[in-house]
Amino acid sequence: MKKVWFLALALSGCAAGPQKSAHEIGGYFLPTTISPEARATLTRLIPIVEKSRDERGIAHTAADFARRNAENEARAAATNPPLLQALGVEAKAVTLGDVPAIELTPPVMLSGGIVLYVHGGAWVGGSAASTLGLPARISAALERRVISVDYTLAPAARWPQITDQVVAAYAALIASGVVPQQIVLLGDSAGGNLIATSTLKLRDQGEPMPAALVMLSPGTDLTQSSDTFTTLRYADPALGPEDLLAAISLYADAKDWTNPYVSPVYGDFAKGFPPSLIQVGTKEMLLSDSVRLYQAIKQAGVDAELDVYEGMPHVWHSYLSDAPETKAAFAEIRRFVERRLAPKPSSPP
Repeated sequence: MKKVWFLALALSGCAAGPQKSAHEIGGYFLPTTISPEARATLTRLIPIVEKSRDERGIAHTAADFARRNAENEARAAATNPPLLQALGVEAKAVTLGDVPAIELTPPVMLSGGIVLYVHGGAWVGGSAASTLGLPARISAALERRVISVDYTLAPAARWPQITDQVVAAYAALIASGVVPQQIVLLGDSAGGNLIATSTLKLRDQGEPMPAALVMLSPGTDLTQSSDTFTTLRYADPALGPEDLLAAISLYADAKDWTNPYVSPVYGDFAKGFPPSLIQVGTKEMLLSDSVRLYQAIKQAGVDAELDVYEGMPHVWHSYLSDAPETKAAFAEIRRFVERRLAPKPSSPP
């Protein structure tokens, strides 16, 4: 069975498809242990994903991913304004040094602290605009300013350049007057990978590290050797292994896959690393990637939390926005962030 590579983008603007049995939808098992809201949404969305998979096929080349990105950008242009209006979140284009970004401001904002967000998309897909929904929801849930980095996609840039862009955006934020202790890096999927690898690079360059990291369903080992990359390979409707493999090859050569700046699970965290929260679902092909990174950080004596959600697929935060699992995940992120940043209420500037 082959699946699309990035559910949140593939679903934008699609209509509902047919339903199958109560426990199996499109060949995917839906456990009764997840919330009714999550089951209902996944029951509606999985057939859409299957239809999209059949129509679009597997992406193999840079041109394939470029076509998908163009489609997703067009959809986002239509869906972003009503989403932002519903959340009460304001968005504006900014630059951090030479790196473009989108700044999100919630209707109610806590003083002190800022979230630097890095989007997912397997390093080859998405943009700050087309993935705006998740950081906008995070901004509203955390009541904090969020800046989404619009890094250059592979293969136009590869891992050295992309991680350098994240480092440069972080450095520009500090140069603007934000102290490192008031910065949280947050990323999902490939973005979760990028904030971890970029933080290792920051540390090794002698730069000050952020207050904390929050990683949502991160990919941490590009060698694809983690246990669940095999055992849950076709359990997750949100991430297709064939597309992912093609994307990895465009981002980094095989000889670099064990470089800590590419696969953070191979990093030496005993040299120092910020407190880290990792969220992942039990349906995820990348579940073991999260477990292994958590263990690597924790065993190095660094503060780390692994927050696992029953029956949730890859980056469920993006498309199960009304599910209790997502609300619980956002509440945990807020708790984790507030404990590191110690915010005080204030009026928006």
